[in-house]
Amino acid sequence: MIDGGMRVEDLPVGPLPRSGSSPHLGQQTLTSESPERPREPFIGIGGPAGLWHFIYRSIYLDQYVSSEFSPPLNSLQQQKRLYRAYQRVYASMHDKGIGPHKTQFRRDENYVLLCWVTQDFEFYAAFDPLADK
Repeated sequence: MIDGGMRVEDLPVGPLPRSGSSPHLGQQTLTSESPERPREPFIGIGGPAGLWHFIYRSIYLDQYVSSEFSPPLNSLQQQKRLYRAYQRVYASMHDKGIGPHKTQFRRDENYVLLCWVTQDFEFYAAFDPLADK
């Protein structure tokens, strides 16, 4: 994120290999109680009308962590659209002309974006567009 470091072009094209045996969000898995009956699919990180995705960046450690993409951010096109929205809010937060901001809340037809910047970290989150403040 240094010098606008979030780049849409750097997104992986296919699914990333994973270590361990934990299932991906939204995948059906078989339970030990009933081997033939799959569990209900998980609806996003924050539930049906909640958190869709987040990025947390530690400024001191220069590291970040982000969530997996949850429905409806399944396609590469939708994920790139979200990263472009993150880029716009990042540029707005760090705009030297009007001064840096600490928080920003934006709503459009695709998402509700929340951005919070401190000396120690930056946090970007995307929510369902119908979510309340």
